[in-house]
Amino acid sequence: MESYRLEGQTFVIDDYDRKPAFSSFLPGLAGVKGIPLWTFYTNRGQGMNSFGIDNKGNAIMEFNSANTAFENTQVKGFRTFLKIDGEYYEPFFTYEKEAKRQMRMNKNSFKIIETNEKYGIEVTVNYYVLPNESIGALVRQVSVKNIGDSAKEVQVIDGLPKIITYGIANGEFKEMSNLFKSWADIRNLENKVPYYTLRASTKDSAEVSDVEGGYYYLTVRDGKLQDVIYDVDTVFGYDLSLMTPVNFIDGSIEGVLSKEQCFANKVPCGFTPFKEVVEPGKELAFDTMMGFAGSTEQINAKLDTFCGKDYLANKFVEAEELVDSFTSDVKTHTAAGKFDQYIEQCYLDNFLRGGYPYVLNKDGNKSIIHLFSRKHGDPERDYNFFSIAAEYYSQGNGNFRDVSQNRRNDVFFNKDVGEFNVKTFFSLIQADGYNPLEVRPSLFNIKEGKEDEVKAYVADSISGDATAIQNIVAGKFTPGQISNTIAKLQLELKVDDGDFIANILNDCDQNIEAGFAEGYWSDHWDYNMDLVDNYLSIFPDKLDELVFKDNTYKFYDSVAYVVPRSEKYVINKKGAVRQYGMEVEDEVKLARPGFNKWATNWLKTPDEKIYNTTLAVKMITLALSKFAQLDVDGMGVEMEGGKPGWNDAMNGLPGLFGSGTPETFELKRLIKFITDNFNGSETVVMPAEIAKYLDDVKAVLDKYNNGQVSDFEYWDKVATIREKYRESVKLYLSGEETEVSKDYINEVFSAFAAKIDKGIEKAVEMGNGLVPTYFTHEAVDFEPVVDENGNPVMSHYGLQKAVVKEFKTVALPYFLEGPARMMGNVNEETAREMYNNVKKTGLYDEKLAMYKTSASIEGCSMEAGRCRAFTPGWQERENVFLHMEYKYILSMIRAGICPEFYDTITRALIPFLDPNMYGRSTLENSSFIASSVNPNPDIHGRGFVARLSGSTTEMLSIWIEMFMGGKVFTYEDGKLVLNFTPKLSNWLFDEGKVTFRLLSSCDITYVNETGKNTFGDDAAVVDRVEINGETVSTENKIVGEMAEAVRDGKINNITVYFK
Repeated sequence: MESYRLEGQTFVIDDYDRKPAFSSFLPGLAGVKGIPLWTFYTNRGQGMNSFGIDNKGNAIMEFNSANTAFENTQVKGFRTFLKIDGEYYEPFFTYEKEAKRQMRMNKNSFKIIETNEKYGIEVTVNYYVLPNESIGALVRQVSVKNIGDSAKEVQVIDGLPKIITYGIANGEFKEMSNLFKSWADIRNLENKVPYYTLRASTKDSAEVSDVEGGYYYLTVRDGKLQDVIYDVDTVFGYDLSLMTPVNFIDGSIEGVLSKEQCFANKVPCGFTPFKEVVEPGKELAFDTMMGFAGSTEQINAKLDTFCGKDYLANKFVEAEELVDSFTSDVKTHTAAGKFDQYIEQCYLDNFLRGGYPYVLNKDGNKSIIHLFSRKHGDPERDYNFFSIAAEYYSQGNGNFRDVSQNRRNDVFFNKDVGEFNVKTFFSLIQADGYNPLEVRPSLFNIKEGKEDEVKAYVADSISGDATAIQNIVAGKFTPGQISNTIAKLQLELKVDDGDFIANILNDCDQNIEAGFAEGYWSDHWDYNMDLVDNYLSIFPDKLDELVFKDNTYKFYDSVAYVVPRSEKYVINKKGAVRQYGMEVEDEVKLARPGFNKWATNWLKTPDEKIYNTTLAVKMITLALSKFAQLDVDGMGVEMEGGKPGWNDAMNGLPGLFGSGTPETFELKRLIKFITDNFNGSETVVMPAEIAKYLDDVKAVLDKYNNGQVSDFEYWDKVATIREKYRESVKLYLSGEETEVSKDYINEVFSAFAAKIDKGIEKAVEMGNGLVPTYFTHEAVDFEPVVDENGNPVMSHYGLQKAVVKEFKTVALPYFLEGPARMMGNVNEETAREMYNNVKKTGLYDEKLAMYKTSASIEGCSMEAGRCRAFTPGWQERENVFLHMEYKYILSMIRAGICPEFYDTITRALIPFLDPNMYGRSTLENSSFIASSVNPNPDIHGRGFVARLSGSTTEMLSIWIEMFMGGKVFTYEDGKLVLNFTPKLSNWLFDEGKVTFRLLSSCDITYVNETGKNTFGDDAAVVDRVEINGETVSTENKIVGEMAEAVRDGKINNITVYFK
């Protein structure tokens, strides 16, 4: 039997603790009306290596980086100490020759099992997060089973040796736990539910406050609460290393319990003791819960519920069903069962980063909350601070690029999302074409004029004092804040709590929330057109309404702006010109009344009114801004905002006047959308500043095309226009508007497109037939800036300014992103040629049959970024970064090179890998796979950094492309059309059938008994389409009202027959 294997929906690892270490997590799904916890586990010790509430700082069990977690888990994690007929034994701890250990991983739980024939004992520990409750908890179900043939006296001490007291942040605990334990208090001992909190706040300030809230520990057995050990010394005695429970080994349960417990000035623990005779085949089983409660009253009010018969057993079933209720949106059945389950796991992990769209009042004042989202932080991404709101309707934080790409396919799975994501991410585009980094959870506020009505509704809906809820809705709020307050104060509602929230939100505005945070990446906008294209793939009949008629788009107003070249072109200590200090905070804006650096701000006119516009204008602004950022050769978009593109580890490129072709291809795509859809004499109303910007750039381009200016002169003039425009819109839009005809817009952007095509041709030529991804530009002719006395003029960065007169362009070694972006924009023949060319380069890892982020960059300067300093085959350097490899694979199927696509995925897609090589569940993605250039051959092909990456959304796009083709719905001759153009290989058909779920509601079955693929020259083609046994079409589509019925969720099953 394979030591890594799939059993049903469970991934099993035998002898897990002897396998390569990995880090993963439970998804924290507690339901719409539940309180999530974050939980991380590894294949060492008893698995769980850290968990907590709300954010990284609120760790109940200390959060550690992965390498430290691997070392600490079996000592500082959960422990189970046993005496079997008086003989001491600790399962899951250190090497035990007689022990057989197994880890069993499900989507919303995991289990560890140790079977030890020597002692005749099997110990099972199951972990899950409590769903659909007002108090969050990690549930730990423990069973000690007698597998021998005689009765055994079993003594057990089970629990956690170190619990961080609530109010002490994880970082504070690491650095000053000796000090902070002085504040620690344990309350509620009389109820057998220790409540770990601080006596007062720990800040060294004149204002001292109470600490509200605390962590709790409780154990239930046979419907009763059990005694708890909270003083670690009673168990471990003199062994402060926590390796050996000295007092238990030297004595007994009675001896441990006879010691008087004292929690003063100690890091507390939570252990539960048991002693009884266990008959053969029987078990000693109990359930432990650890989590957070707002007060002792809140946790005590739930104790009868927690102790209810089969309560926690039923909650485990509920937790498993809960996750399936979400992942069933992508239910798939093919001949490759592991592929089917992999799609569900990708879907789960995708919405854990982008959020699961939950729609309220879909037929009224629609609100969309992205549940369960969080920034991708974990023990392997220890650099990220993550947050998962500890409330009902839980939302978390995220980065613009990450959230945008992971929401790419939202509308495919829930049509009611509509244009929400398009509006969110295009509204966050600034007037200069950049965007804030941080996307925050949506906030709501009551519509103007509705305040008294909502206040009265709240009062009428609550028995007793409604003041607390009325105070919340008086400002900006989240739905979870309302629900949490109701639970904490134990308020009684007269109406259903879901209806209560929905009715309040029906009279509210939903606010897009964001923050600058840091830097301007060159690529974040790249994903916006995915949102547009996918919306139009479901609603092709609403293009005009989306682009031209909705006048509620805004411009995000950032605290930071990109400085002109005169402020960022500087001479470094070696005498070379660099680009440093590219963005600064605007002091004038900060001093302006009403502007809040920490809040979400929108660009206004001088009368302090927010400027509203259309998607058309946002697209024009974005495309124009990026076109004006093309480098001196017109090949790549400049990284002049201070941050690089997708590959963050090439962080030095902006300083080297870097530019990238991936953004050029996305710009080409955006401009094509404009030229395809902006036609006729109708006008687009836009700010006068943008209209002038458009005219000025077009005028210089005309001169360039007429041979009146050189490449450098064109670049310099356009950059000057760009800088003047930015200065004109830095504080306000004037409010003046210009009407510009669609025909003129088309003319201008057609000229832009021609310029871009020439730049791409030049780039491909420079790359010897394969497009480079990055360029740097060396200033080979420049002038130091001096004042009238000949003294150096210094920039705000502290270096002397320079004026560049000539650049020399240098192409970096091949990176995969350029070809991945380009392949999606070319025909099948060109794509096949590109595919073959890529395989001939260092981008292809022959040993793994996978694609790396780049060829060797050993010849690059260390100035290029930390990527150069990384070990080859590690992190972003020359590595199989799954997101980019999957983006490349997606481009293959979109370009129509399906044979190459299927050959690639059988070698490179995670579910088809050898798990012994991959080193973890082949249902779960990793951020990267160590490539064969890594100097350590033991890790070649092994996955690192768990799950939350852009690879999941690429995989879902691949899945859609495989099963539906490029266009799901189209609009033809005034009618909606649902198309069936799958690109499926014959080996995917299980006895001639595959089934998948469309729009989360309609199961489509393809019946193909021909043995042929559904692509290529000799493809199986659609014979007929049946609904409820009735043939409704003899083409590969259904049209009109029936297509609309599918989109509206009124048809649940369709069968498509191929011939």
